[in-house]
Amino acid sequence: MNATLQRLARVAQTVLGTSYAKAKREVLVGHVLVNGAVATDPGALVSPADVVTHDSGLPRRARAPKVPPIEVIHADSEILVVNKPAGLLIHPTAEGDEDTVVSRAGAEIERRTGRHRRVLVVHRLDRDTSGLLVLALSHDAAESLQRQFRAHSVDRKYLAIVRGQLPGECLVDRAIGRPRPGARRAALAPGGGGRAARTVLRPVERLGPLSLVEAELGTGRTHQVRVHLSYLGHPVLGDKVYGEPSSDPLSIGRVALHAETLGFVHPRTGERLLFRQLPPEDFRNLVTRLRRRFRVTSEKPGRTTPTGQGPGENAAATSQPRPRSRRPPSAGAPATKVGTRTRPKPARPRRRASGPRR
Repeated sequence: MNATLQRLARVAQTVLGTSYAKAKREVLVGHVLVNGAVATDPGALVSPADVVTHDSGLPRRARAPKVPPIEVIHADSEILVVNKPAGLLIHPTAEGDEDTVVSRAGAEIERRTGRHRRVLVVHRLDRDTSGLLVLALSHDAAESLQRQFRAHSVDRKYLAIVRGQLPGECLVDRAIGRPRPGARRAALAPGGGGRAARTVLRPVERLGPLSLVEAELGTGRTHQVRVHLSYLGHPVLGDKVYGEPSSDPLSIGRVALHAETLGFVHPRTGERLLFRQLPPEDFRNLVTRLRRRFRVTSEKPGRTTPTGQGPGENAAATSQPRPRSRRPPSAGAPATKVGTRTRPKPARPRRRASGPRR
């Protein structure tokens, strides 16, 4: 280190005429300025030419919580789009829940900007569901996004691994409500009760007794994808509420559900934004294991499945019949096209020319 440079906390100690620990705390809470700007890094290097001052009247800055980072897909002054990992709550539900999407997002903003900003929740994902989530950084942005969610103009698609095989694309238009007030489990509402819920379900790939399915939301109700798939007799793998995980052939220890696509209008610019995110490693590994276990060799055309580079721009609108399975060639045998001969034709004998030889 250059002999003329000093740590900010050491310089602040001299300015304050106090202990190093107290000087460091004053830096961390934002009461120390370098050349008129607040500095919160006690280890920052300052030179003799820098002017270090102290102002205890400045608002105290809360220290960023020590939480793991979160993957940020998009960030600007109004919104934050993150890739939520499975097993993480959106916001605290009980005292002691410090590690949440909100706390991680807030810490990330503070690390990037050096100041604390309130993070506002616009929509939610279940704790065990992974994928895309948009958060607002201002009340105006939150209101704009909430209006879009209420108008069902937001693009939302999920990937799920489910029991059985869907015969083709189908629309489930069944209202969802609570079986009783305060119940955490949602259910199909009888008669005209509940709230309207619409989900378009498309089979993507057959995986033995399971299927990879795309679910496009027409509304956004609690547990909508899980409830509608269970209603059709195809519960999501690992779903303890609407399925039977004990009889699942394989498991990743959670609900096999991923929020893959999210599209909306930016609250400030009016630009239409569309984000896609591959499923996490545990989801992709399960698809690979199912393919190997059940020797899946064919995929539905028109879409790249989760182990590739991500879905295509336009998913196939209707299901297509699966090609008939064929026995793979033996080791060392050359591959042949389906429908061509596998035996060479016998050579035809050459005809002898008539007449005497010369």
